[in-house]
Amino acid sequence: MFHFHIRVLAREDIQQIVEYYEEEAPNVTDRFLEILHAEFEVIRKNPIIFSKKYRSTRVHYLKNFPYGIHYILRDKTVEVLAVLHTSRNPEIWGKR
Repeated sequence: MFHFHIRVLAREDIQQIVEYYEEEAPNVTDRFLEILHAEFEVIRKNPIIFSKKYRSTRVHYLKNFPYGIHYILRDKTVEVLAVLHTSRNPEIWGKR
């Protein structure tokens, strides 16, 4: 199993998503977090099998939500760079 690290800016992405759902659809927030954490575990167990490669990063898309988890692999560590809405430019994480 791989080590798992979420960058501060990725944590901020998640916080913004949660705040949005709390305002717009509070009953969806818990489901979003449940799916997000389940997908983190999928990535942690096998970061290559379900991801799409985009340049030097990998992207794993959430089920039932329009977000992708953007991450890189370093040795035995998965490093989450961003959690972005699928309508956003995926290179945004690189400008941070």
